[in-house]
Amino acid sequence: MQNTLYIAEPIFSEKLQQFDPESAFPAIKKIGITTDYPARREKELLGTKSPVKIAIVKAWTNLDARRVESMLHNILDNSRLDGEYFWDGNETLVDAVTNFIESYHNEAQEIQISDDADVTAATEAVDKKNSQRLYSEVIPTLDSLKIEYSIPTNGRRVNFRLGEYTLAISVRSGDRYTLTIWSKTKTTEDALSDFEHSQELSAQGSEDSTRRARIPMSQLSVIFESIKNYSQKNAI
Repeated sequence: MQNTLYIAEPIFSEKLQQFDPESAFPAIKKIGITTDYPARREKELLGTKSPVKIAIVKAWTNLDARRVESMLHNILDNSRLDGEYFWDGNETLVDAVTNFIESYHNEAQEIQISDDADVTAATEAVDKKNSQRLYSEVIPTLDSLKIEYSIPTNGRRVNFRLGEYTLAISVRSGDRYTLTIWSKTKTTEDALSDFEHSQELSAQGSEDSTRRARIPMSQLSVIFESIKNYSQKNAI
């Protein structure tokens, strides 16, 4: 099998969460290559008996993996933590790398990732905990503000509308949350002006994307302060 380029992230397994349920990894990603199948490489990264698992989230073949890896490492050097590990505080690295490959290496073929049992169990445990946090921390505040909302079937975020914006609050690691802001009529500059603490996206996606800005990895109080201020200014 030819070389494969992959992006991976560390996650906690159920075993480690039993000792410290509130702990979580910081927002980091690993960009590397393997000559094996991604699922096998996933098991090798920290070993199947380790309480900490590495989950491969994206992988591509049919490209010069070593050359592309070197290019990405150089481009992302300012956010490098150590070796192949990079800081992803705004949680845009996966989108940015995907856009880079789609734009400059359309010969690449994305590989479907199949998690091993331990990684799947750890991911499900994190998803369950995040869903519980949505219902216990986010939804009561939306109810108090009389904001109508919906929750996708995966239970990872809550969606709602304010004026000409569509918003989503998603649970992140630790006690952090991310607010993502979409609009078909408002520009990125509008969103940055309308929502305090919001930031421009480093990876916009396709040209017709309506995703305008986000408040990444923040305390829930910061996000709701921004929402309340926008609502008051616009009498919503």
